[in-house]
Amino acid sequence: MRPDLICEWLGLPAGAWPPDHYRLLDLAPGESDPRLIEQRVQQRLESVRGYQMKHPEQATEAMNRLAQAYVCLTEPASKRAYDAALFGTVAPVAAVAVAEPANSPSPAPDALAWLFGPALTRSQSPSSTPPPLARLTPLSPPAQPDPPKPVEPAELIDSVIAAAQQSAPARRGLGTKRALYTRVVATRQFLSVWNELGKYMESPKRQVSRSVDGPELNRLFQEMVQLRRRFPRLIGAAGQPGYLVAVLSEQEAAKSIRALDESQREALSRDWSAGRKLLTAHRDFLRQEIRAMRKRTFKDRIMRAAHAVLTDQPAVTFFLLLLLAFNIALWRGYAWRLLELFQGH
Repeated sequence: MRPDLICEWLGLPAGAWPPDHYRLLDLAPGESDPRLIEQRVQQRLESVRGYQMKHPEQATEAMNRLAQAYVCLTEPASKRAYDAALFGTVAPVAAVAVAEPANSPSPAPDALAWLFGPALTRSQSPSSTPPPLARLTPLSPPAQPDPPKPVEPAELIDSVIAAAQQSAPARRGLGTKRALYTRVVATRQFLSVWNELGKYMESPKRQVSRSVDGPELNRLFQEMVQLRRRFPRLIGAAGQPGYLVAVLSEQEAAKSIRALDESQREALSRDWSAGRKLLTAHRDFLRQEIRAMRKRTFKDRIMRAAHAVLTDQPAVTFFLLLLLAFNIALWRGYAWRLLELFQGH
């Protein structure tokens, strides 16, 4: 295992693995606010999940450590014992034993289960309760305040729509009507291929045949890879909607989907749905931009195109400035020659 990768993902100094719980979550030593602790854990989990497919061993180790830190710091008795051991204060031996030792043996997790986030392992039935490390269930006694409410689905949807309509990649390169129409065509093509992929991914229970569905899946994935190369960096990168679908496109699609269990197929379905929502929102945004551009005056269009060139294509801007400086220098030399000729006469 390479702990240096985990340190890089979480912004920790090289060679600092394993860190204590507070340094792992970037918290002040002794921090006791459960809301802040949970917020930091969720932020770091989202960062780590972007690397699950390519580095499953490191991602599993990092997520286990994050889960242990959450459980330890939000359970009062465990936190007191852990602080006593960490800061050197006197604590009963029995209390210290409550904290989970760093080197205590634990059953090896299923890397594919962590790959798609909190999910059931193959050894569990769908009706059983997932382990605490996977679900991050608070272990506080009844007297403690209720944990913060989970993020509502509407908030997640809003973030996808905001990325599709307001982010810099979504708006870059749209200074002219031609650029807008080109982007609309690319988005429609991408959305068409994405919808065809939904035949295999929208329903987690759909059986995928390697011989029957494999050729069609591989064709769709090849088209998607080609379209992504000409599309803004809105979809498919780590931490973005469509990441799991994009990673599968780099492998033998039918074989990879057949290897997933039910919970992982559900995560793949959610990822595909989020990608479709993003592409649809971006298409609607482009339509609004075209309507708005039709109402602009010729002067406004020129100004918008110039602004797009200056902000979206710095290399072109630098070349134009260099050409302008050359012309100024050339005309200055020509003007001096004319002045000398007039003075000679």
